[in-house]
Amino acid sequence: MTRRGLVTVLTLSVALVALGSPRRAAAQLDWQIVETTPGEPTEKVRNPPPNIKVRVVGETAPKDEDKGKWKLEDTDQRKKMKGVAPTTVIPFHKSSDSLAIVVLVEGHQYYFGNDKYVQAPAPANPDAPPDPNAVRIITKVSKGVYDVICNALDAPGGKDDEVPTTISTAGNASSSKGALIVYSVGADVRYPMGPLKDVTCDKLGAQELQKGKTSREIAEGLRESLTQLKKASATRRVLFIISDGFFAGSVDEIKTIRKQFDSEKIDIFAFHLEAGSDFIAGDDPQKNSSVMKALGQGGEGDYFKIKDAADLATKISAAVQTINSRFYLVFPGQVLDTKTKLKSGFDWDGKEHELVLLREEEPLEKNRSVVLVPVWGQSKGGSLWWLWIAIPGSLLLIVGLVALLKRKKPQPQPQMPMPMMAPPPVAAPPPQIQAAPAQANKTMAINISSGDGVPVVGWLVPINGPQQYQTFKLFAGVTKVGNAQGAHIIINDGFMSSDHAHIAMSPNGFTVIDNNSTNGTFVNERRIQRHELIDNDVIKFGKTDCKFKTINT
Repeated sequence: MTRRGLVTVLTLSVALVALGSPRRAAAQLDWQIVETTPGEPTEKVRNPPPNIKVRVVGETAPKDEDKGKWKLEDTDQRKKMKGVAPTTVIPFHKSSDSLAIVVLVEGHQYYFGNDKYVQAPAPANPDAPPDPNAVRIITKVSKGVYDVICNALDAPGGKDDEVPTTISTAGNASSSKGALIVYSVGADVRYPMGPLKDVTCDKLGAQELQKGKTSREIAEGLRESLTQLKKASATRRVLFIISDGFFAGSVDEIKTIRKQFDSEKIDIFAFHLEAGSDFIAGDDPQKNSSVMKALGQGGEGDYFKIKDAADLATKISAAVQTINSRFYLVFPGQVLDTKTKLKSGFDWDGKEHELVLLREEEPLEKNRSVVLVPVWGQSKGGSLWWLWIAIPGSLLLIVGLVALLKRKKPQPQPQMPMPMMAPPPVAAPPPQIQAAPAQANKTMAINISSGDGVPVVGWLVPINGPQQYQTFKLFAGVTKVGNAQGAHIIINDGFMSSDHAHIAMSPNGFTVIDNNSTNGTFVNERRIQRHELIDNDVIKFGKTDCKFKTINT
């Protein structure tokens, strides 16, 4: 083969591979199906299909005019029904999600600043020559970071339809909370957990509050911050720490504290702002930087080296934008094109379906499975093909009966009376068998393929809390339920343990087992250690109620 021919073959091969390869997946984004909700009835549509709500994480919400670039499809229905575009886009700060932020500030006197209250004493006689034997009092005056932090807390928010850029506007105005802590000798909670919009400069207090305080116990400040955030029942919890990073202990101790925040799913944004004061001695800039980086190691962009006030405002804006890098899309369950009469959407048959989310025709990573309930648009009586036979047949039968009635009826023949006969003896009634007492409808199912008696499928459906109506499929074997990584089903509930309970599947059904959780596991309002589940049981983990559902075959 000639060189030119070889090049031609390779070119065709690459083209064929490209044509046959799947669509490139959109990167850097994650998504999940949050819930299915009833559709809103209208005058034209009295019984609308349900809606599907999807959460996208990794970027801020698109503008309303760009929502058509998104599409949700059923992977099994592409030939039958096309995907649909969302009807609604909900930014994070307008969603029902709640946010809790703690702002932790270093309070060393010279880092915090004392220029607003410390003044050098005036000499008794300015014209007299200095007395070499006089005792000189040097007043250390440091501007510190007080004004910088005040400006950041009081920065004006943007318009309501814009992505938030300031701490006090970072989340939903009605449900978000915040706290303000200054650490030096221990931790001083200046503003306990309250409305986030009220975390402003006046809560920081005057510089005089830090007079004479030259300790920097960052570990105490972090522990108090964790305590405040644990008190907040919020969808997302965040710590903003503004510090020079000084710590007398080891960096490993800071990393250990960081793991405690990770176990609680609390994000940390570490703003490394140096005071620039000549009166703070004993600092190791390299170690200070290591401490702050250890706190901000949760992800790229969580550690910020700050130059000045303007830089702090810019970096806080970036952090707030990261918090708001998630949004919700609401997709209609089914749409009918009035011109073509073609359907787009989903088949609401109560079965599990695999859905894919696309942005500009590119699928996001990983498809998601969901049980399409409630059942909608299905024929309750099965196929109606028999009507095509029954209706014409009925008409023919009526015509035939009318024709028979019109014919002359034959005269009846006289009949001889029948002789009377004695009635046969009647046997005694058999003894009545008493019905067995009714038993609870225990959840049982038979696996047709293996005959091992294992239930086909079971779900947990939260009926309150931020994950309300989301469906969680139970695994074969043991399903771990908790509020931290490592659990198969993760429920965002601060009153749950990280590995709260296990649900075991066996030939006898499903059994929920409490895993020595702090607040216990309840079934139908009774605390249990072990309980065999039946359909529609309500299980309480922490403060979240979950309904147990299963399918029997």
